Amino acid sequence: MNAMRLLAAQAGLATSVVAADELQFVISGKSFHRGGDNLNEDNYGIGLQYDFVRDREWIPVLAAARFRDSNDNTSRYVGVGIKRRFRTFASDTGVNLDLGVIGLAMRRPGYNDDRAFYGAIPFVSIGNGWGGVNLTYVPRVEEDAYAFWYVQFSVKILEI
Repeated sequence: MNAMRLLAAQAGLATSVVAADELQFVISGKSFHRGGDNLNEDNYGIGLQYDFVRDREWIPVLAAARFRDSNDNTSRYVGVGIKRRFRTFASDTGVNLDLGVIGLAMRRPGYNDDRAFYGAIPFVSIGNGWGGVNLTYVPRVEEDAYAFWYVQFSVKILEI
């Protein structure tokens, strides 16, 4: 229930911002597990990420994706979050470092009777005005699971 409250609070924050800035196409790619020899680490898939008011330090984010997960199932998620942008150069062509957290509602076959489950995970993004790389750490959340790093690539497709 606390995850639901977190997700609702983040959604309220994201939708309270009226000016939007950027829509990105997200390509899911790879995971790196700590253990679990038989896990799929080729997590190919696609999604979208929407960054609100990109010129601020704190940026609300909406995200959704569909990808092949570590158990070779098709997983889907929607999420809302917030990230803190650190600019390395004053211009838009400079490299940015974003640190954030995203609250997710996720579904995957073979887990939780294919019902949604909720969580919040930290992420780091490195990019510039045209795209970037997202790196997410997912800690071990249950006895039969493994902690892992997850990599996505993003490309800007629309600026508003």
